[in-house]
Amino acid sequence: MRMDCDVIKDLLPLYAEDMVSDKSRELIRTHFDECEECRKLYETMMEPAPKAEFTKEPAKSFQKYVKKSKRKLVLRVALITAAVVAAVFIARLIAIGGLMAFLMLDSALAPIKVDTDVNHYSQYMGENAKSEYRNKWGLDESIFPLEITADMDVKEYKMVYYNPWDAQYLSYLTVEYDEAAYAAELERLGSYTSTDYIGYYSVTGFSEDAPLLAMYADDYHGFIYAIDTPDAENTVTYVELIFCNYFMDLAYEEYMPSAYFPEGFDATMDNPYEKKMMAQH
Repeated sequence: MRMDCDVIKDLLPLYAEDMVSDKSRELIRTHFDECEECRKLYETMMEPAPKAEFTKEPAKSFQKYVKKSKRKLVLRVALITAAVVAAVFIARLIAIGGLMAFLMLDSALAPIKVDTDVNHYSQYMGENAKSEYRNKWGLDESIFPLEITADMDVKEYKMVYYNPWDAQYLSYLTVEYDEAAYAAELERLGSYTSTDYIGYYSVTGFSEDAPLLAMYADDYHGFIYAIDTPDAENTVTYVELIFCNYFMDLAYEEYMPSAYFPEGFDATMDNPYEKKMMAQH
């Protein structure tokens, strides 16, 4: 597009002093190829001549051009400023409550995996477990049997895995043994160095109908233990309740018989033990 000659003429003094941008310089040279009058005017300018011959006031067209450019610049700055303000507002909104809402939504959408097939036991327990079930926050699972053998009469098995943001596990296994195997298992569990657990998550102990055989407790991540199964002979129930942040997102009472929980166990959100521990930090 051919530029207005008045604009070119107003730019010529800057062009002559090499004070225009590369783009303007290119436009002016292109205009010279198309406009002999402007080209000759420039050649005349370069000859010794009184500078008074050239107007000191920019042409009206150039004044309009400059004003238009200024308006565009002001508009661009205003848009950038508005974008920055909006970003700051959104960041503050997230910090105040939006993030919590997002986390709650993500938690609600996370699937709960429930598996009751004891043939899958090795997928969830021990060193050969799948990667997402292997570590379990570093807790010691050796109270559970290393594997399911042919002489074990499995009465119940359930593994529940939930990972909204932090992995949580609820598992229990009930096994009936013959007399010799039961005695051997009681000896194995009796030799386990159990840890203190009273007071963790409001736990007071176990009922007389389900005496504790072995316990690994962590004041942050929960419990792994074995009990004598209530109302059953030569039978042991192994349980793990593993979580973090001092509470379980799972509605754990829905996934395991109440008789298998420690007495007083409370790992619901805002439980008394959580409040006590958070107050200490």
